[in-house]
Formats: sequence, C-alpha cells, structure tokens
Amino acid sequence: MRNYILRRAIQSAIIVLAVSYISFLMLSKLGNPFTELLMNPYVKPEDVQKLIHLYHWDLPFLPRYFYWLKNFFLFQNGWGPSTMQIGQTALGLIRQKISITITIMLSVMGLSFLIAIFVGTYSALHQYTTSDFFFTFLAFFGISMPVFWTGIVLMYVFSVFPTVHLFGHPILPAGSMHSTFLTIGGQLYNFYQAPFVYQILDRIWHLILPIFVLILWNVGGWLRYTRSSMLEVIKQDYIRTARAKGLPERVVIYKHAFRNAIIPVTTLLGLSLPNVVGGALITETVFSIDGIGRLTYSAVMQRDLFTAMALIMVFSILTVVGNLLADIFYAVLDPRIRYS
Repeated sequence: MRNYILRRAIQSAIIVLAVSYISFLMLSKLGNPFTELLMNPYVKPEDVQKLIHLYHWDLPFLPRYFYWLKNFFLFQNGWGPSTMQIGQTALGLIRQKISITITIMLSVMGLSFLIAIFVGTYSALHQYTTSDFFFTFLAFFGISMPVFWTGIVLMYVFSVFPTVHLFGHPILPAGSMHSTFLTIGGQLYNFYQAPFVYQILDRIWHLILPIFVLILWNVGGWLRYTRSSMLEVIKQDYIRTARAKGLPERVVIYKHAFRNAIIPVTTLLGLSLPNVVGGALITETVFSIDGIGRLTYSAVMQRDLFTAMALIMVFSILTVVGNLLADIFYAVLDPRIRYS
C-alpha cells in the first residue's frame, strides 16, 4: 500500500507539473499581463517596470515559468500581482474568496452523499414501484439539467415570481452572499453591525438556493450508483444465506448488504470533488456569490494571468488529490482490495 501511494503521488506530481506548463504556455500567449497596468492612469510606469522585473517577466519563457513555479510551491511573492484589482495578489484574492466556496462544497458533498445513500437504498429495496420511478425521474432530471438553467429557473420561482405576483417579497433571495441591512426587533442594522448569530442565519438563507442547485446536479448520479450497487449486493449468495438463517430483514439489509453496497459509492466522494468545484464556478456566477468560482470567471474574462494561473493550479491539485484519495478509501473500506 505504501509503495502504491508513493507511486501515485509521483504520478500526480508529474500531472500537476504538465498542467502547469501547458497552462502557463497558453496564458502567456495572451500577451504581457502588465499591459493592463501600463494603461492605468493611476499607476506609474516606473512602478510597472519594477513589477515586471520582480516577477521576471523581462526574461524568456522557460526561466519565467520556473520562477513562477518556484513562487507558487514556496508561497512566495503572493503568487503574482492581480491586474484586475490593483494592490492585491493572486494568493491574497484566493484567501479572501475560498472560505465561502469551501462552505458550499462541504455542504453540497455532505448533503448529496446522505441523500443519495438513503434514497438510493430505499429505491433499490422498492424496485419498480411508484416511488422508485419517481426517484429515478428526479435523478435523471438532476443529471440532465444544466446548472445555470436550474439556477435561473429556481431564482424565478422563489424570488422573482413571489415578489411580482404574490406577496411582494421573495421567499428566498435571488443572489449575493448576504443582505445589506437586517431588521432586528424593528430596528435596521448594517449587516456587519448585526449580532453574529443573525449574520450566520442570513448567510444560510442566501446559500439555500445555490446549494440546492448543486445538490440536485450531484445527487442524481450518486443516487443511481447507490441503487445499482445495492441491487447487485442483495442478489449475492451471502445475502440469501443470511436470510436463510432467519435473520431479520433489517439486519440483513443494514448490517450485511448496506455496508458492502456503500463501499464503491464512498469512493465517489474523492472523484466528485472537481465536479463540485466546476459546478460552484457556474453557480457562484449565476447567484452573484463572491467565491472562488466567480473569481475564476472574472480572472479569465479580465485576463488576470497570475490569478487565473493560480486558480488552475489549485483546481488541478484538487483533482489529482481527489483521485488519489478515492483509490485509498476504496482499499481501506474494502479489505479484499490490495494494491501492490
């Protein structure tokens, strides 16, 4: 197992380096990232020249790439300056935005996993019933519908339609991370001056729609996978043997079948990490949530090379780490699996 992990870690490092080289090469084709600063009337040309020299942009491609790679892995020079937000660095922007994205990712993955496990198991144990067809329909609907389309539709149903045609105020907010003002006890407070508990509750209220959209998108595939895994397990000989011994059906299902059926589904957590990040990019843009996803969109559209490059590296590392963890979890949960 140790040799396998070491071998996979080396392979993952090679993949990350290849992604970094290709991405840096492609983004460098867009031109000098400091050109935007030279066009800014509030930035002195001599200061821009100092930045060009500091970040080695006056060198040929290969030395420039190796200097950037060293800065990234050693967390030096803030991973480069942001050209879309003067005075900020790529690392500083990512640190500011990453907390809200992590909150969304953990909520989506945890809730999607729990829903898929229990609903998928129930659907498998009631195969070809009305409830099974209903959950199957929901699963295929969630898989088929684009994230941005689902987000816009739910935004209209819960925010625009009630405001225009019903109560005059939305059931759920249409976007942003929090309200500008909060009404507490008949008094109006600025969000950041309100009690901390009310800030948390308001943030949860604003995150319900984007989290629900991502859950609907993720849970469909996991639910189908859980259902298929459970159907395969309950047809095994050891399940028939357990029933022949006279064990209660609940013991047969949840002690013998469930524990084995959940093993391949658990490994999907690691493999699904990049998908959740990709879905968050679209969802945060649709709902105007100031997280990593929206930062990625802004960096690409505004040609902020250093920020875009840092985000590509973060996403690629998450992808290879997720795949490695999935393989390790599979071996840990299933004693029959042995990596040599």
